[in-house]
Amino acid sequence: MVTVANLNTIKKSIQTQLKTGNLELVVLPRVEYEALLEKLEVLKDIHDSLEVLKEYQAGKCISFDRYDARRKARRV
Repeated sequence: MVTVANLNTIKKSIQTQLKTGNLELVVLPRVEYEALLEKLEVLKDIHDSLEVLKEYQAGKCISFDRYDARRKARRV
């Protein structure tokens, strides 16, 4: 299972490898890779929701259908 601590450890290791120029490949177990992809999708949804909230608060309202279509188009 991927935890925040695991992600931080992986991130630090990758940053170190990038600084030294030694990073050529990152290998993760499939389960961890899929978990990362799921987390990225959730983060993207949160980001999109925050964008819409900002638009709403600024008086730039759009219909949900338009928002949903735009959100889905960004995933492609």
